[in-house]
Amino acid sequence: MSTAIAIATPKEVANPLIQEISLDRIKPSKANPRRRLDEAALRELAENIKTHGVLQSILIRPVNSNGYEIVCGERRWKASKAAGKETIPVRIVNLTDGEALELAVIENLQRENVHELDEALGYKALIKQNPELYTVENIALKVGRSVSYVYQRLRLAELTPNVQAAFYAGKLTAGHAVEIARLQPRDQERAFEECFPGHRTPKAVLRDKDPRPVSVRELRDWIQREIHLTLANAPFDANDPNLSPAAGPCSTCPKRSGSNPLLFADSIKRADICTDRECFQQKRDALVQIRIKEIETAGEKPVKVSDSFIYYGQKPAPGVLYRPDFNEATAGDCPTTVPAVVVEGRRAGTKLYVCTNPKCKTHSARSVGLSPEEKEARKKQAQELRIQQEFRKRLLAEVQNRVPNELGRHELDLIASSYFQQLGHDSQHRLFKFFGWDEAKTKAVNSGYTDYPKLTAAKLDKMTTAEIGKFLMACALASELCFPTYYGSASSKDTKLTREAAHYKVNCDRVLREVREKIAPKPPKAKSDSTLQATAKPNRKGKTK
Repeated sequence: MSTAIAIATPKEVANPLIQEISLDRIKPSKANPRRRLDEAALRELAENIKTHGVLQSILIRPVNSNGYEIVCGERRWKASKAAGKETIPVRIVNLTDGEALELAVIENLQRENVHELDEALGYKALIKQNPELYTVENIALKVGRSVSYVYQRLRLAELTPNVQAAFYAGKLTAGHAVEIARLQPRDQERAFEECFPGHRTPKAVLRDKDPRPVSVRELRDWIQREIHLTLANAPFDANDPNLSPAAGPCSTCPKRSGSNPLLFADSIKRADICTDRECFQQKRDALVQIRIKEIETAGEKPVKVSDSFIYYGQKPAPGVLYRPDFNEATAGDCPTTVPAVVVEGRRAGTKLYVCTNPKCKTHSARSVGLSPEEKEARKKQAQELRIQQEFRKRLLAEVQNRVPNELGRHELDLIASSYFQQLGHDSQHRLFKFFGWDEAKTKAVNSGYTDYPKLTAAKLDKMTTAEIGKFLMACALASELCFPTYYGSASSKDTKLTREAAHYKVNCDRVLREVREKIAPKPPKAKSDSTLQATAKPNRKGKTK
């Protein structure tokens, strides 16, 4: 690093001359900002010291009558011990704790291979040592960097342990770490998992030698889509300091993009972006409670409603009505009209009236029936859908049974290419149905979805190597279990599943024929003459037709 750096001048040099001191009289500093140590580089340095000795003395300070603490040069000290040396060249200086820490941080920054997280922890240690002296502005001046640079480096020190471990291990780049560091701890873990969609747990990421994260651009897009919230769309008053007294108004919150340009200026263009979803939801819920109390004070009992529909796999909130279980109304429209408060969405906190009677003649929606032709077309489509679904299940089952116990190049290539495209939630669901596994309800991060990766982990622990190989093969073909349901879709004979079936010499025509025979509708039974006469209606003269 060629940047000129100003460092604190020692008050007094105890011994300006370089001298040899026993390694046993020296101990490393607990405040050393450098956490990561490359063992291979340390062994290489030890070999160099065996041959050439220590070419640059280390800097130490006295801590007691017969002991010293390292200020700069801990790697050389450790390498000297590994090389079997008994002494090391040193220069002794008298430094306070603050001066020693500052000198250690600056010395680390002058090295080309300093890790960004070590740099961040060094800045954080300086501020903790003396907050009044070591402000962000003063540190930026000392290290010859911009205030924004130092502030963003400091955010790296707030990364969660899992993210720090992955960053140190080289699983994440500095670009990934900077984007994640801007988030709250819970969202950091979500973003970390999003970086490695093919891994079930953080431990799996750390075990993988080459986990291949998504690009920084993809991560930033996901954060903007899933984490960031626009305060202009907030249902509450962003300037209200009483909704959440601990957080205060959004206009001065440091987690709002416009209030903290040093952290967000280069990544968020708008000034009204909230980066703390949990705080946002707390304020929204506080507004809802205020509206509910207003209605209760007026002597009425409101119901809670949501503007959204229940999507697949979602667990509805207790005591909340979702569409279409209610219709908006005007007070007094019908006997079942009651006051309500919207608890979710952009209209959260809105007071309105709703009708909860599905058979209400005033508010129930009018339904339009299907014509006989449309019903017949739907029936044929449903029949073909069942055939194709059963056909694909059977085909996958036969392919799975023919997978060898020892996976070959063909299987591994298929797995690698398929997993590159990543499994989605729907494919995971279809696999559970295919294997007949129980979909136990679990509390998942994504609001009510079944946590398939967590359930699958328990299944994999009980599998043999051969079973895991077959499971992976099924995963690679999971997307083929889906058959398009839109009208007019036709089955294709040239699919990945059929190609694999051909590879394993599975007779697709036979499987399809057996499925059609199994699902084919049974012809109606012919009625006998006696039955026809018994059910015939008499005419006006009393004779049967």
